[in-house]
Amino acid sequence: MRPRLIITIDGPAGAGKSTLGRRLAQSLGYLYLDSGALYRAVAWQSGQAGVNPDDADGLEAYLEHFAPQVEADPQGFHLSVNGRRLTWELRTPETTRDSSRVAIQPAVRRWVLRQLRDLAGDGGVVAEGRDMGSVVFPEAQVKFYLEAGLEVRAARRKRQWQNQGEAVALEGVQEELARRDRRDETRSHAPLTVPQGAVCLDTSNLEADQIFHICLRHIRKILEGGGLNPEH
Repeated sequence: MRPRLIITIDGPAGAGKSTLGRRLAQSLGYLYLDSGALYRAVAWQSGQAGVNPDDADGLEAYLEHFAPQVEADPQGFHLSVNGRRLTWELRTPETTRDSSRVAIQPAVRRWVLRQLRDLAGDGGVVAEGRDMGSVVFPEAQVKFYLEAGLEVRAARRKRQWQNQGEAVALEGVQEELARRDRRDETRSHAPLTVPQGAVCLDTSNLEADQIFHICLRHIRKILEGGGLNPEH
């Protein structure tokens, strides 16, 4: 039987990770793991409880009792709290902004790491985020790192907000992404970096279909080339 791979996709916001991750998971029949959704869930739920996103001790205490229900499959990654699925709450500009603030806290990153490793089991997953191939799954057999110019990423994110009914200015989106890049690259715990052995892909001038087919061809070469322990 073919091996069940762990595939990681890392890179800055707006590089195309989520679109690629979902499509690869659907094509391969793998679980799709969205680390960003976990950070956004922490930001949203802790905020509802009155915890400041910069309060390291408050967040650590909150996470001792935070146990969302996770549904991961090839079609998507869903989180529920007390039986209620979180949807729009995780996609607002405010939640996105606060998620990058809670994400610099070591306790939050450790909590997310545990969730993802538990979900991954023995493989057959596509995990996307900012430290998937470097910290969470350094043993992954396939690692991708996507990047794109700041202006390109800002335009993509602006379209995303507009599709969700959010009115945002391109300049503001670009400034927020630049701040987020600085936080991701300079945080002391698990900073954004290119994982060892990752395939790097600049998506600035590529369509989603092109990105998908480039990465899928690479995965198929690995699956067909052998050298990995087969699934038992």
